[in-house]
Amino acid sequence: MKIKITQAVLLLTLSLFSLTASALPPAFTATYSVSKSGMSLGNMNVSLSYSNQSYRYEKNSKARGIASLLSGDRVVENVQGRFQGNHLQPQNYLYHHTSKRKNRKDSFHFNSPQQVVGQYKNKNYKVTVPNNTLDRASLELALARDVSANKAQLNYTVTEKGVIKTYNIKRAGHHQLTIGNAKYNVQKLVVNRKNSQRSTVFWLAKELGYMPARIDHTEKGSVLTSLIKHYQLNR
Repeated sequence: MKIKITQAVLLLTLSLFSLTASALPPAFTATYSVSKSGMSLGNMNVSLSYSNQSYRYEKNSKARGIASLLSGDRVVENVQGRFQGNHLQPQNYLYHHTSKRKNRKDSFHFNSPQQVVGQYKNKNYKVTVPNNTLDRASLELALARDVSANKAQLNYTVTEKGVIKTYNIKRAGHHQLTIGNAKYNVQKLVVNRKNSQRSTVFWLAKELGYMPARIDHTEKGSVLTSLIKHYQLNR
């Protein structure tokens, strides 16, 4: 009887550990410095919050100093969705990039897990999507969840601008990353894009709940880099 009880306790412990290991990242607020090919652009403020069975992930950046005079760039991205356990179901998504030369806005909502209705460049669209389709912001939460759980394959279906895309993300090893006076144990991830001049590299830090400590996005010969400056857990 003692052996059976011990085995039952062990199985329960392993089950609880598995749930904990694959949990969504904790609620937090953070600030990242943003630069483009070595030129400082400003800061990006990021927050993740939970309420009951809902999540909200927000990213806001605005060019400052000389960059503000040159471009006036401002980017707002946020998503609100529902979660059941570790399953993410986005509901409302917004990406809005404004500058002196552009005004690009992609906003959409999920009518159901299989249908997305939105607007891009003032044109309405409706898209039928597979189950478990994510937006670009929720993708970062899914990556944190799956890297934490050491999931073997990091493949995702993502919708943006009325188009369905497949993201096949490859691990590029464990590293120690130093940013300022802080050291982070990170997993390096590379987003593979076929026949594209764009590339994105995530450096997901264990100390940040596997949210990014650094992001490098290369496009048209320029590298946009985001580096963690401040991170605070929200209880």
